[in-house]
Amino acid sequence: MREVRPGEVPWDGGTALQEDPERPAFHGVGPDDYVCVRCGNVLAESMNAEQMTYKVRVKCGRCKTINVAAHDEPPPLKGVR
Repeated sequence: MREVRPGEVPWDGGTALQEDPERPAFHGVGPDDYVCVRCGNVLAESMNAEQMTYKVRVKCGRCKTINVAAHDEPPPLKGVR
């Protein structure tokens, strides 16, 4: 995961809130766990990469950092070069 950049808000995305820092926000059946870039808290466990795109953001229940999957880069912002 990586921290969300200023102004990086996908028009069709959303931010999941991890209510309990002891429980991941998402559970899947894939090979990868996703952890907070700042504190290492587990945000999503056993996920497939296809499920964790830049449209899925997770706010860490421990440190409040908003994270996004680092392997999927968003398209360029319109009007920014």
